[in-house]
Amino acid sequence: MKKALLFASTIWCLVIFAAPLFGLTWVYELFSRVCHQEPERSWRLFGRAFPVCIRCASIYFAFTLSLWLGLKANVRWLRVSVALLLFEFVAARLVIDAAALRSLSGILVGLSAAPFVQQGIEEIRDAM
Repeated sequence: MKKALLFASTIWCLVIFAAPLFGLTWVYELFSRVCHQEPERSWRLFGRAFPVCIRCASIYFAFTLSLWLGLKANVRWLRVSVALLLFEFVAARLVIDAAALRSLSGILVGLSAAPFVQQGIEEIRDAM
């Protein structure tokens, strides 16, 4: 099951890169269901915005990196990273909206959440 999640998340991230490269409109449509896709809040590749914003891309890429690195679940890090993401989200609306902060908060959540998702999938599999 570990390999399936790693494979799926890797493909997910590769599709994010492929969309602007190959003009895959179906990918933009797919991700429009989970992300606002504001071009000014997205990284660009060859002049075209990614199909997800910087925060979402950072979560997805860090999630996949966490699986590749085999990071272990840590409740304290998950709580801290979610709290920082929420703080950054509010700060972006009220005080400062910086791409680096959006990216950092997304990276922290992605890195810390992936082991819990993996663990949950394994527990579901074992219960079957």
